[in-house]
Amino acid sequence: MCPRLDSAIVVRMTDLNRYTLAYVLSILESYVFSRPRSVLFVVREDVVQVVSKLAEEYRTVIVMYSLMTPQIFELVREFTELRRLRKTHDNILLVAGGPHAAGDPRGTLTRLKFDIAVLREGEITIPKLLDVILYRAGDLHEVPNIAFIEGNDVVITRFEICSNILSFPPCSERHGLYAPIEIMRGCRHACKYCQTPRLYNFRVRYRSLDYVYTWVRHYFRRGLKIIRFLAPNGFAYGSPDCKTPRPDKLERLLKTVHEACEGKASINLGVFPSEVRPDFVKREVLDIVVKYVSNRRLAIGVQTGSNRLLREIGRGHDVECVYEAVDLAIEYGFVPYIDLIFGLPGETEEDIEETIKLMRYLAQRGCIIRGHTFMPLPGTPYEKAPPGKIHPKYIPVLEELARMRRLEGYWREQEEIAQLIHRYLTSSDPLVQE
Repeated sequence: MCPRLDSAIVVRMTDLNRYTLAYVLSILESYVFSRPRSVLFVVREDVVQVVSKLAEEYRTVIVMYSLMTPQIFELVREFTELRRLRKTHDNILLVAGGPHAAGDPRGTLTRLKFDIAVLREGEITIPKLLDVILYRAGDLHEVPNIAFIEGNDVVITRFEICSNILSFPPCSERHGLYAPIEIMRGCRHACKYCQTPRLYNFRVRYRSLDYVYTWVRHYFRRGLKIIRFLAPNGFAYGSPDCKTPRPDKLERLLKTVHEACEGKASINLGVFPSEVRPDFVKREVLDIVVKYVSNRRLAIGVQTGSNRLLREIGRGHDVECVYEAVDLAIEYGFVPYIDLIFGLPGETEEDIEETIKLMRYLAQRGCIIRGHTFMPLPGTPYEKAPPGKIHPKYIPVLEELARMRRLEGYWREQEEIAQLIHRYLTSSDPLVQE
């Protein structure tokens, strides 16, 4: 029998996590390059069969997932089969990262049956974790930002921020993944339904202009014609408090991007995945943005038309600034795409009437409404809140907007997923059966 090779690192790719995986793969590719005894595999389907075969060939097989809460239910059978495979192959280790693992580390370990949860900052966490697993370089307690089971306890190691997020590319050359370039990480706002601020303890960091120039230039030379960015608020670049626009720094960013692609690529900012807050849609900001960007859509996160509910969910802006932002965006030639969340916790009929009033105004102004149903997410103040439901008063309005072609979104599907998430978060039963 041939001797086993050292280690295989298997990364599960899905349609929902490809942007995240571009960054994760850049970390892993750098790791594997410097340690030739490890081999990296990216698997899009038949993961159980692939892992089963690799477990016969390699001493250690690490299977890595990046998970968002809404997708765990469609992957439960896969998790279960991998866990059963692990019973006959003790060289398999299951590792989960992403927003779900960060928000619910205990459940990821005890209910989804992963061995280790990676909670944040993959740039420093993943290499240290792999060194411990593959080379016995220390023990798991010394690895920051992870959770694991020890005896009957769940151990969560120290929180550590990566001091240099500029060392890794936003892309995977080997796998042809060129993700939107991250320009901002974290958020200081405290929206109760959102995981992003809490992932990094309300800390915000910005990628340097040199980093942005380097990778925009790289993308352009690779033939990419559209340059996209990743940010919780696309217009907040350079803002020290994350609450006040810095048009001067935003202009330096956009000028840098323009120079890097020689003015020959389309620059997209303010659309997915770099949507903006309405209180950042200011004349002094749009004066700059309109000079550089190619997108004529502007995605604005509003969430509700009720001032009372905006205060309750911690948005930090009022409805009046939404009307102002919409009017300004249209004046500058943009079509506003407005995100609204139906069924937020504590939503009253009066709140619904205010939201419907806003929806009608937006439709009359030519905006597109992107409808969402509230889904409770782990690690947020609303994780145990009731799942969102579409109130009957919304239905005729949504139907009218659909006929007008002023409505987009997956609110129907999200209403069903919200129920699944709520049952998961309010139960302690394992989702994965061994």
